[in-house]
Amino acid sequence: MKIVSCFSSLDEIKPLAKAGADELYCAVPGLPSFGEPALLTGAGGLKAAVRAAHALGLKISLAVNSLGEASFTRPGEGRLLRRLAAADAAGVDAFIVASPAILGLLLALKRRRARLHLSSVQPCFSSLSAAFFLDLGISRIILPNQLAPYEARKIVELCRRRGAELEIFDHRFFGCAYINGRCHLHRPDYYTLNASVQNGSMCRLNISAGALQTPGAIDVDAAWKPRLGPIVRRLSSRLACGGAPRIANMAAFFEFFAAGVGYLKYGTRQDPGAVKVRKVREVRAMLDAAETVLGKYPRAEAQRRFMEKMQNWDGRKY
Repeated sequence: MKIVSCFSSLDEIKPLAKAGADELYCAVPGLPSFGEPALLTGAGGLKAAVRAAHALGLKISLAVNSLGEASFTRPGEGRLLRRLAAADAAGVDAFIVASPAILGLLLALKRRRARLHLSSVQPCFSSLSAAFFLDLGISRIILPNQLAPYEARKIVELCRRRGAELEIFDHRFFGCAYINGRCHLHRPDYYTLNASVQNGSMCRLNISAGALQTPGAIDVDAAWKPRLGPIVRRLSSRLACGGAPRIANMAAFFEFFAAGVGYLKYGTRQDPGAVKVRKVREVRAMLDAAETVLGKYPRAEAQRRFMEKMQNWDGRKY
């Protein structure tokens, strides 16, 4: 399994390669990417980043995975197409796409050399949708964190048959407790209890843990009435951004790893450079641990031993 790391500065490329990254990805001004990412900085911009990465044997992907583009007028579409062509000419190895509109522009781009990766924020939850995107020319599918390994098994089989690549996120260093690629709950203004949140936010509705009262019940069987309290408390916790169970976890990672998923991504672009390097080192150490046990033991025993190692994981022991 190869490591894909985010980067946001030219100065980060060499240390990330030394830490164990096999590929890099970034976002640039002028091309729409998901959320509020840290954009690439440094003299020479994208061309310089491509040269530096290629000199170290690393590929670079460019995120253009916004779900909506406000300037999709005819003039805006022309400008976007020219910017995509310039990025392709700069030598990026792949575009990470989500919006069908941007995917359409890339498919129409003459003499495009870069490959196309499907972003996790255009979630692919079935082998039918995977086949649809593969037929359009997608060469790698980045699986959404909501998808459990068992649910993804047919997608894995399909991609193996068709020679397509699969990628997952490292669950420790990306996303929020709700594992939803379309939301921003990973931002501090949503998960910090004392932060102010704008009224009307779909993510956090300004509801405190005790704000919902037990609703009245009409024609409810008496046996159900004791259950109303726990249900309300659960709803209150969820709406107030309480802790939800994670689907993406260490066990899920190992199952994807053992199934042959080829790429593991660390993707918090806002992290300082030193933090990015530390996290890539931890990802590399975790992969080494998984490779060691899977090479020595049958799959079930390997997973058990791997999970034992991970119980007190701090990234420095292995």
